[in-house]
Amino acid sequence: MTALVLYDNFQEESLIPFIISFWNVHHSQMTPEQAKESLREWVQDPYRLYVITCDSQAAGFLRTHASSSTVCWIDDIYVDLPYRGKGVASNAIGMFETEMRKEGYTSFCMEVVPDNLPAMRLYHRLGYDRLSMVVMRKDSDAFKSERIETIAGLEMRVRHFD
Repeated sequence: MTALVLYDNFQEESLIPFIISFWNVHHSQMTPEQAKESLREWVQDPYRLYVITCDSQAAGFLRTHASSSTVCWIDDIYVDLPYRGKGVASNAIGMFETEMRKEGYTSFCMEVVPDNLPAMRLYHRLGYDRLSMVVMRKDSDAFKSERIETIAGLEMRVRHFD
């Protein structure tokens, strides 16, 4: 059974490996000390940090903030590998949305890295649509392309990360 638990300092040690893995997915290496610093930043206002649990075991995290009286952002969500593909992220997002609607929020936003297709499929399945933002990047070094995407008739190379 999936649950969302508002973060309390006693969960720090269980979240550090998740934070490190989360940043590894985004092609950034992080030490445990850096993960602890991220955790300290993530629990400051205006953020809320939730621990996602499955059968009372920490399975991931959900970090959020409100940008107005009606719009709430999901800044980051991470589900540990053994819990993926089992509806944990879907359940956590659904529980979060239900709780925030009780507080008066009517819109939910998130950003997603375009090459994270499993995440985009999940969010789309949950009813999220593209709002407006495409982040553009120019690299001075030559790089290998992961694939080519077409947006508004423009071909864009997606960088391959090792």
